[in-house]
Amino acid sequence: MLLSLEVRAQLKDLLSKELKEKVKVKLFSQAIGCETCSIAEDLLKEVSQVEPEKIELEIYSPLIDKQVAQAYGIERVPTIVIEGERDYGIRYIGLPAGLEFSTLVQGIIQVSKRAPKLSEKTIEMLKSIDLPMEIMVFVTTSCGYCPSAAVMAMNFALANENIKALIVDASENMDLAERFQVVGVPKIVINRGLVEFVGAQPENAFLGYVISAYEKLKRENQ
Repeated sequence: MLLSLEVRAQLKDLLSKELKEKVKVKLFSQAIGCETCSIAEDLLKEVSQVEPEKIELEIYSPLIDKQVAQAYGIERVPTIVIEGERDYGIRYIGLPAGLEFSTLVQGIIQVSKRAPKLSEKTIEMLKSIDLPMEIMVFVTTSCGYCPSAAVMAMNFALANENIKALIVDASENMDLAERFQVVGVPKIVINRGLVEFVGAQPENAFLGYVISAYEKLKRENQ
């Protein structure tokens, strides 16, 4: 058992109050060549058992369920997809342990509400984005500022179907962390390096970076 009885009780209390609609959590996992996959399976099973009516867990192996993995663009394991009636482009790549457990929980809550936790102004500004955008947030399980940056990206993905949010555990995905020169976390990389910034920024600043990346993208596509 990964979650203590106390944590389960707290989680039950939180989820029973906060969850609105049903959430599907899809875990892409494999037994070979993945140290954290079995822990991710156990963790997600325990979370889904807390609110089985609202959280539906499906576990896939990219080696066996190739078509499903392809449809979700899965390149790494473990990868967690959190979705409602549709796929919002929210992915967690790695094991959401330590402080990142709250990112997983908050992601499930927001998706269940089917609405982003953002100001009306931000939601309005994000509506203009009509090109594919990917917000990659590098995190570690011991970083206190990472969950707020990760959840912000998830909310942006909820606000506009052209935006994807990829939360990447930097220590589990060292090759990606090296490629994007992650020295401090949270590090946010938009469209694979079009715009980058470090630190948990307030909503307005985060929006500014996303809009500036979108404007660059638009110029490139003209």
